[in-house]
Amino acid sequence: MLPENDALLQSLQKMYATVLELPDEVVTPDVDLEAELGLDSLQHRLVLARAAELWAVDTGASESPATLTLRSVADLLQRLGSTSKA
Repeated sequence: MLPENDALLQSLQKMYATVLELPDEVVTPDVDLEAELGLDSLQHRLVLARAAELWAVDTGASESPATLTLRSVADLLQRLGSTSKA
């Protein structure tokens, strides 16, 4: 089960900061993870795999948002989480 929005953003912030090897405070909810912080597709997939494991969300066939921010990834996970309950 996915945590509430603020807790989800905080968890994603820690996960992306870890894979990017950056301080948490650099990874803000609206920063473009690819363009501004250099996130690559493998790093993104690692975070999605961890999120899927933690919160039992099927991220396998998901289409990633055009602009990767913590908010857009949180929205994606919430959509996937709500469809898996239906």
